[in-house]
Amino acid sequence: MTAPLGSSAYLDVPAYLRAATNQETVSLLGLDTTIAGGTATPAGVTTLPVAASAGWAAGPLWLLDGPYSEVAQVAGSADGTHLTLAAPGTRFAHNPGVSASQAGTAGSLAEILLRASAWIEGYCRQGSGATDRALFAVARTERWGMPSARAALDRDNVLLVRPGHFPIQSVAALAVESLPGQSLSLDVTQLELPSNGRLIEVPLFAALATTAPGQPLPLAGAGLSRARRAWVTLTYTGGIAAGAVPYDVQQACIWVASELLAVRRNPSGAALVRQGKFELQARPRGDTTADSILLHQAKAALEPYRDEGM
Repeated sequence: MTAPLGSSAYLDVPAYLRAATNQETVSLLGLDTTIAGGTATPAGVTTLPVAASAGWAAGPLWLLDGPYSEVAQVAGSADGTHLTLAAPGTRFAHNPGVSASQAGTAGSLAEILLRASAWIEGYCRQGSGATDRALFAVARTERWGMPSARAALDRDNVLLVRPGHFPIQSVAALAVESLPGQSLSLDVTQLELPSNGRLIEVPLFAALATTAPGQPLPLAGAGLSRARRAWVTLTYTGGIAAGAVPYDVQQACIWVASELLAVRRNPSGAALVRQGKFELQARPRGDTTADSILLHQAKAALEPYRDEGM
């Protein structure tokens, strides 16, 4: 179970424009503004305060707000500093300064950034493809079978749990179910978080002692064994903080978005493009992956966030 999320944006329109990529973006931006006001705009509003509404058009409005990015529909402009949105309005609350933009004559830069963000999540493979691939840190509850690559009991009776999202920020609850209806809640104050932030280590004797003070439970009596099937239920917060996306992830999003935009000049995806005196080598010589130089750079930057085991 995960707190409700919108689309993920690891970069917004102003940040991409500041990156000086030399990509043509004028044709990809109509209205380009930010949410205004002194406080957060609540979810469900149909009158959205903006820094300026000049250039608005009826149609999609992209709001790039980290894990709460969304697309609303502009129906009109109440005045120069407010947009009228079609019902049901916005899905999420948004703070002042959130990027709000519409498409230009040749596409939408904001939509390209959302596609680049989705590419990053697909490459990093955190979480589950069926539910939640976001790299952002939100409260999540996961259930894993053990022994498995996600949860296991080692020879020292230490429970090892590798959550779907990392780095792990905090753990709220951890329980082990040996048989249906037989669940043991562990003392999360006894757990250890190794420095890489991907693994939870729980010494079971210490974590179980609080269930019967003064009488530590033998693991066999608790129904736990390295060879016996069991299940772990974990409630935790893991991922990168919204509003504090690391520069390497932001840079990866810039490279991926630039790759998507480069298709305009190289629609066939050719390795070499020659037009008169202009020549473009899109891939490193001798490379067999068919990835462009931009994608090679993006993948290298994202390695610390990639789940290789899943």
